[in-house]
Amino acid sequence: MSLVWTVVLFVHVSAATFWVGGQLMLVFVVMPLLRRTAPPEVIGKMARMSGRRFATISNFGLFPALLVTGPLLAWHDGVRLHDLTGAFDHVLEVKVFVVVVVLGLAGAHGGAAKRLSRRGVRTLALLTVALSVLIVALAAALAILPTP
Repeated sequence: MSLVWTVVLFVHVSAATFWVGGQLMLVFVVMPLLRRTAPPEVIGKMARMSGRRFATISNFGLFPALLVTGPLLAWHDGVRLHDLTGAFDHVLEVKVFVVVVVLGLAGAHGGAAKRLSRRGVRTLALLTVALSVLIVALAAALAILPTP
């Protein structure tokens, strides 16, 4: 049975890595490179195309994988909704809250890109990335805390 949980954990960590790593790559590598080297009309087009592709991968692959494996792993670790009292449980609650906020920001980012200035879009992207990195930090904290 431990092989099953190893696979569940692998899927969860892989999806989270791709999601956060993809955001970091777009924000700190792709976009700065485009801004330095491409004409404005190309920047906008490439940003939209990259964003749409990443959103498709996230919405139809990464998020479903995370939303299935996350609760399964919590259950496997002994987390029960009727008894959230320990440090592990509280860190997990904060992680879930930040995940919900990030999912909302990520969803808003696509629509906001059409209405906000470039600076506004960049700020929203950086906030989303920063909170995504916080999720990874909270996951690291969960890895060292005693489970319920």
